[in-house]
Amino acid sequence: MTKYLLLLLPLLSLATQITMEHAASKPLSKVVHTNAQITQLSDQKQEIVSRLSGHVEAYYVQAGKMVKKGDKVVLIESIELSKRTADFLALKQQIKPALAQVNTSKTLYRKGLLSKNELSTQLIGLASLRSQKNALASQLETLGIDTNRLQKATDKFILYAHADGIVGKILVSLHSNVDAQTPLMTLVNQSGYYATAYLSVEDAMRVNRQDKGWVKIAQQNYPATFVQLLPNIDEETQRAKVLFSIDKTPTHLLLGAFTKMDISLASTGKAIMVKKSALTLFQGEWVVFVEAHHDDEEEHHDDGDAHEEHTVENEEQHKEAAHEGHAHEDEEHNEAPYTAKVVQIIDYIGDSVAIEGLEENQEYVSDGVYFVKSMLLKSSLGGHGH
Repeated sequence: MTKYLLLLLPLLSLATQITMEHAASKPLSKVVHTNAQITQLSDQKQEIVSRLSGHVEAYYVQAGKMVKKGDKVVLIESIELSKRTADFLALKQQIKPALAQVNTSKTLYRKGLLSKNELSTQLIGLASLRSQKNALASQLETLGIDTNRLQKATDKFILYAHADGIVGKILVSLHSNVDAQTPLMTLVNQSGYYATAYLSVEDAMRVNRQDKGWVKIAQQNYPATFVQLLPNIDEETQRAKVLFSIDKTPTHLLLGAFTKMDISLASTGKAIMVKKSALTLFQGEWVVFVEAHHDDEEEHHDDGDAHEEHTVENEEQHKEAAHEGHAHEDEEHNEAPYTAKVVQIIDYIGDSVAIEGLEENQEYVSDGVYFVKSMLLKSSLGGHGH
């Protein structure tokens, strides 16, 4: 008895690492295996540009750094800004005496000491100064300059992040001279990623909103949802491009990276599906492991007479075995409780595989296949590893 327990203990230990599931009949679609490129929409990848000509004096961020909307990103010294702020302050000073002169002229006009034309000329001059000041104030405020607090001319122009995101790349080196509208860095919004799949024109025209995709990223499959068929054919590959949004992606994906993608097109029937982890090569064939007693029960229900004959044969074999000694008993007690069912692979669909060879709802080993294979190999060697 002690010997049998020692033989059973490894099996019990392995059993805790084995998961069983039921084969399911699911709609079988045509699955296209293709390449896809990780991308983002144009409004998710933005550029921070210099809005004035000047000299790049300092960067407050580095590539890869997370920034929030309103964070300082770069300092530019701009002669143009210096001139605009000086002009603004000069106009403020000119308006004061011009306003005083208009008030005096109004008094003289009421007393008949000043003509209406002279008063109108002064009013027009004051309005012109105010208009120029307001125009400059508007320009400076769009550049982030608080004109109410401006006391002296400045050439220090600070650019701020206009949205949350990751600094993708610094495009202009430090201490470079730049013109207005020069891109200084890229800012990547981490809110969502997309995959551009490359398909034949025939397959691309069949894709619709009901179809699903699976993008493989870092050994994991992520579901993807159809967005649209892009209007242009890729000139290099001569294939159509279909845009999918990737659901629940990890952060910090590498934009532009190519990866594998499976796309399930419209259903063409049904097939038995099992988890991809259940498949393994065993003795040169693709197999799925099932419990050994399942086959015995099927034979019992299929043919009662055959079972009866089999029982008689078993009894005779047991009688013979009784005379062969304890070695044969040890081998029987160590027989693995699983058997390999040879299957034919129809297609891979995400983390599942469509196969032939199992019945619907038949129980199979979905995880822990390695341990089951070890059991069978040990059993085939007589249970002792010799």
